[in-house]
Amino acid sequence: MERCSYMNYRRPQTSRRWIFFILFLYLTMSWFRGQQRIIHQPRQPIEHSLQSGHPTSRVIRTVELFQVVISGTNDVLVFSAFQFKSMIMIVAILDMASPERTYNCVLWGMELPSSGSISTATLQICPESHGTRFTAAIFSCPLRHGLVPDAVSLVPAGFLKLPVHNALPVISPSQIERNFAVCVSPLHSLHSKAHQIVEMVETSLVLGADHFFFYNLSIHWNVDTVLNHYASRGLVTVVQWPLPAMLREDATNRTSEETNIHYHGQLAMLNDCLNRNKGASRYVVFQDLDELVVPKKQQSWTMLMASLPSNASAYMLRSSYFPLDWPSVKSGINKTANKIAKTYNANAFLKVFREERIFGRAVRSKYIVDPLRVEIVGIHNVWKFKRGGAPYYVPPEVALVHHYRAGKSETELKRVKDKSVLKFIDALPQIHRTWQQLGDIPLGPLV
Repeated sequence: MERCSYMNYRRPQTSRRWIFFILFLYLTMSWFRGQQRIIHQPRQPIEHSLQSGHPTSRVIRTVELFQVVISGTNDVLVFSAFQFKSMIMIVAILDMASPERTYNCVLWGMELPSSGSISTATLQICPESHGTRFTAAIFSCPLRHGLVPDAVSLVPAGFLKLPVHNALPVISPSQIERNFAVCVSPLHSLHSKAHQIVEMVETSLVLGADHFFFYNLSIHWNVDTVLNHYASRGLVTVVQWPLPAMLREDATNRTSEETNIHYHGQLAMLNDCLNRNKGASRYVVFQDLDELVVPKKQQSWTMLMASLPSNASAYMLRSSYFPLDWPSVKSGINKTANKIAKTYNANAFLKVFREERIFGRAVRSKYIVDPLRVEIVGIHNVWKFKRGGAPYYVPPEVALVHHYRAGKSETELKRVKDKSVLKFIDALPQIHRTWQQLGDIPLGPLV
């Protein structure tokens, strides 16, 4: 009886152990899969009162998320924070109709008091709202010398007894890791042209790019697969860009002219990418997915920059359209390369006719900047430089932005044959190799 009693006592415990073990494995695997697909599951911010001690690590988000500053309103939505020497920069979206214009930064960290350290924030509104209600804004907060906070919260001045609704991890630059980083405007509307991603990345690598930053508002699965492929090679950083519903162009069936913010929050995104590269990239190239910065005389971006004045803070590049409905190239490219270009829709190597028109300064221009010498960038120009900074306008015969534009072209415009991109034809074998690695992934677009 004693033996039987002993066995009856042990079996349920053993069974429970196996249940807990299996449950533990399941939860661990689920968590791991969640980390891999973290882009689809943004974590909600945790409220915290200034009176109850500094936030724990649970507050510091690991997923990109727009966080409210004033509860119950969208007056200010903060996204990211960066430290440069004795200053914190917060990238945000601001309601231009909001009467509140004075804010404080609350700094959190192990070396700070449990109630946080408070400093006055200076607000800079990016002057390119395009008449929309919301626009990008930068909040600057001074630091005591030598202070390195872990996180920062933005709060309205004079309301320190209210709960804190946001906490941003402070990103600090370390050392220069790359020569050229490329910042690409937000991917949106279930973007599914995977062939554009591959063409732009591979051609830019031949030109001299080291790393790419893509901002994902809405993409299709084939583009997601391509970005993951490049991310696994250390070439791409994908920043999730989860604009709140009321800021999306498709919210309540609004058109782009009726939306609350210009072009998917592009202005805030550009300044976020600028700050991510301060102290990490020697130069930052700003361009859209259907554009390429093409040197006309040099064989790479490195050689191009070496040929330009070294004392400039930003190098402004003029632009011209290469309409996609104009004829493809019929000579000047070998048969093998031409087959690759046609197979994978590599338009840069098929469309060598551009408009005679080259847009003027700050009209559809793009730019390459030294991120440490620039404070605020715009869509087609630089709005604010560090003290003493100035732009240099690159002559179009030295370098030009090739814009491979879809849609019907203006037939009355004169065509000019521009084969300068064919110097970088080595990108085509790389495009072919990448698609071979991707297997059966559709080039797109997908319906």
